[in-house]
Formats: sequence, structure tokens, C-alpha cells
Amino acid sequence: MKKNGKKLLILGTALLVMFVIWTCLIQCVDVQSAGQKGTEIGFATFNCWFHRVTGVHMAIYTITDWLGLVPI
Repeated sequence: MKKNGKKLLILGTALLVMFVIWTCLIQCVDVQSAGQKGTEIGFATFNCWFHRVTGVHMAIYTITDWLGLVPI
């Protein structure tokens, strides 16, 4: 049991460190004003490319908007 707890602690710590690194990268790497109303976004080249590939699907937006109310 203690071995499993130690693995979970290491995994949780690694995920926390990866989250902090990801957050720092988003704020520093390829930041451009490409969002709505000129807001700055990180990894702008990739984000804009992905948006052009997938497009805008209002049905998916509506579904995810309503699913956001489920936890409430």
C-alpha cells in the first residue's frame, strides 16, 4: 500500500510541475494578438492553424456550453 501511495505522490508532483511549465510556456512562446478583440494568445501560430482546420461549429459550442452547467 505504501508503494502505491509513493507512486501516486510522484505522479501528482510530476503533473503539477508539468502544469506550471505549460502555463509559463503559454505566456512566453509565440504570443500574438490573434484572439477575439485582439486578445493575446500563446502558441498563436498553432492555435490559428488549428482553428482554420476545424472551423467554427456552433452545435458543438452549444453542447459544450450546456455541459458546462452540469456540475452546477
